[in-house]
Amino acid sequence: MAHPARVIIIGAGHNGLICGAYLAQAGLQVTIVERNPHPGGACVTQELTPGHFFSTFAYSANGPGGRIFEDLDIPEDSVDVLPHDPTMFFPFPDGDAIMLWGDAERSAADLSRYSQQDADGLFAYQEFMQLAKEIAQSVFFRSPPTHEELYDQYRGTPHERVLDAMLTRSHWDLLSEFFVTDRVRCAFARADDVGYPTAVGSLLAEVIESANDGVGRSGRIGVPQGGMGSITAALTDAARRQGATIRCSAAVKQLQVSSHRATGVELIDGEILEADLIVSNADPKRTFLTLVPPGCLPETFRRQVEQLKTRAGNMKYHAVLNGVPAFSAMPQSMRKQPAAAASVRISPSLEYIEQAWRDSLSGIPSRQPVMSLQLPTAYTPDMAPAGHHIFGAWIRFAPGRPGEGDWDSWRPRVLESVHDVMELYAPGFRDLVQWERLYTPADIEQETGITDASIRHLDMTIDQMLNRRPLPDWSGYATPLAGLWMCGSGTHPCGSVTGAPGHNAARAILAELQEAE
Repeated sequence: MAHPARVIIIGAGHNGLICGAYLAQAGLQVTIVERNPHPGGACVTQELTPGHFFSTFAYSANGPGGRIFEDLDIPEDSVDVLPHDPTMFFPFPDGDAIMLWGDAERSAADLSRYSQQDADGLFAYQEFMQLAKEIAQSVFFRSPPTHEELYDQYRGTPHERVLDAMLTRSHWDLLSEFFVTDRVRCAFARADDVGYPTAVGSLLAEVIESANDGVGRSGRIGVPQGGMGSITAALTDAARRQGATIRCSAAVKQLQVSSHRATGVELIDGEILEADLIVSNADPKRTFLTLVPPGCLPETFRRQVEQLKTRAGNMKYHAVLNGVPAFSAMPQSMRKQPAAAASVRISPSLEYIEQAWRDSLSGIPSRQPVMSLQLPTAYTPDMAPAGHHIFGAWIRFAPGRPGEGDWDSWRPRVLESVHDVMELYAPGFRDLVQWERLYTPADIEQETGITDASIRHLDMTIDQMLNRRPLPDWSGYATPLAGLWMCGSGTHPCGSVTGAPGHNAARAILAELQEAE
């Protein structure tokens, strides 16, 4: 460009880094400002206690994929992802369990204990989900389509029935077509950003996140060597190589607006940075309700933003253990293999999941939470001293603001509920704990700036996906305030560490600049 535009990107999380790298590559003058002392946002590795390194928030690597690696010339060996197998272990309180593997035949053999229909259903389900993934991949790196446009695209194809299920049915209903045993259905059910798997559209959220093929050109999914921070370290290097400047410990207080246009940002220390374009990697609520000065947006738009759903709040638990949790339901042949306990999910029944969600909606943290457990040192032992393991758990669900008291008053009770659940499934867990820390929703919001600890910025409900993410009429990364764009996880296609929102936002910005020339 003859006169490169000055761009400020708010937030050096993975999407901000990717968006900044693409814009700098195109010749724009890009400055990425980050509130924390380090880049990475919620995708970081931190030494939370001496000698022990944790993926503090995001914990599983499924992106960015080959397109972004190739476009930004990111070396393939900059991120080493170790696929985990078994892929998931599902224990039940009575000592029963389901083990899922990368090998479908091996998983089906385990499911056949329940019925042959459950075993056969796995292959039919995988065929269905492959068609669903193809639909999701077709919308991943493009402006979000409407439901009608998708129906037109797939009418008369084998994908049409699958698309209709994604948009009109729940994940649980679909699972009931393939599996006859509730426990098997629970092993495949997800409702992390919707609340419960019987919600219409809950399948869409699951499928969209699976559209990314993994990290790098080889498409690996699993545990990154060095933790999740290795991904954003590679993206930081890429952004700088392309010419972007990254300023850390530079929190934005408010946007500067003149003549109904964003013209810069004011940092909390009072420094003013001027720019032609501002791109926010913050969540929509923080961007429009906090960073944009009052009176600069239509009141009807602000009210719409206030009503956006950020109800699927999370907590994160970390611990240092002096051994591997001994799950009662673990098959005897697997008990000496730490990898068997590296990826565990506690969600034993549909009623359990829905009660956890109802607790959160009533203003209290789930008394018996759904938990996704990680033991990354099963694959990356150098993240802790010899004889120690780092252990993590996403705890679902929790309100952004408790109905009574504050999160400091709730912390001891949440820790006790975590211990109680773990003792039920892995007796002796308390004795393994050498150190622990709980990040409440208030802690997560304080550390990352994400409103209500809704880790994907907005709940991935059907009314907040595709051309409705974050809002109808504003799903194309532009905003009602001239000069202000969005690139974060609250934009199409989804949250999670995929990089697609950052990629798509950069493409939309460059297209508009080219059109204006």
